[in-house]
Amino acid sequence: MLFGCKQGGSGNSVGTNPEDETPLVNKPLADYELLFIGNSHSSKNALPELVTILIEKGLPNSSANAALAPGWKFLQERLNDGVTMESLTSRSWSHVILQAQKYSSTGLYWYSTESAEEWVRRVKAREATPIMFPEWPRRGNYEEGLRVHELHLEIDANEPTCVAPIGLAWDEVISIYPHLELHDPDGNHSNLTGALLSAFVFYQVITKQSAADLPYISQIGVSKVNQERLRDIASYIVEDNIQCPRQ
Repeated sequence: MLFGCKQGGSGNSVGTNPEDETPLVNKPLADYELLFIGNSHSSKNALPELVTILIEKGLPNSSANAALAPGWKFLQERLNDGVTMESLTSRSWSHVILQAQKYSSTGLYWYSTESAEEWVRRVKAREATPIMFPEWPRRGNYEEGLRVHELHLEIDANEPTCVAPIGLAWDEVISIYPHLELHDPDGNHSNLTGALLSAFVFYQVITKQSAADLPYISQIGVSKVNQERLRDIASYIVEDNIQCPRQ
């Protein structure tokens, strides 16, 4: 089985769906301009919008916009589809989050990372910061998070980039709070709590400010105590596992 482009699920972000053109065309540039290139894992529970909410709450003097590139595809399928490159060149993005590298669900097979590396180069050529988005483990799979993270470190070794430690943060929450559900009922996608954990990781990777210092955000439907738990874990996992190259 192939993963990295696990189809299905619903949930849109910033007023778009996977077939729409990249939004924000008529919006002024913000301090943080984020483009997510991925699949349903990037869009479910409005993950890009969650990240912008965190940025504007954590940095009240800063503004943030986020958009999804059209479609749900593997990164290699996006190289020549036209619409993804059009999304990349449509705006002066500050950060581009790349998700949907192929990987084997069993760990028995290896898939080329050349397409992901080419996307990293294209993002750098646009003077944006590329951030790799290793997916979280499926429910009950206790080795997948680390394995997928290490696969993305191989991309970084070949073409220096940022690797957001999403799977490592999920592993830590699952280990410390085993009854705190992060998954959608399908056991594959995130629920809102899992999406918020991922958003906390992205917040710290993007802003270089500690997620632990964020306030409780009542508009997000996750309890105050669970927001604090997720913030703290995201903060020290990122601190211990992130190093972004200079542009």
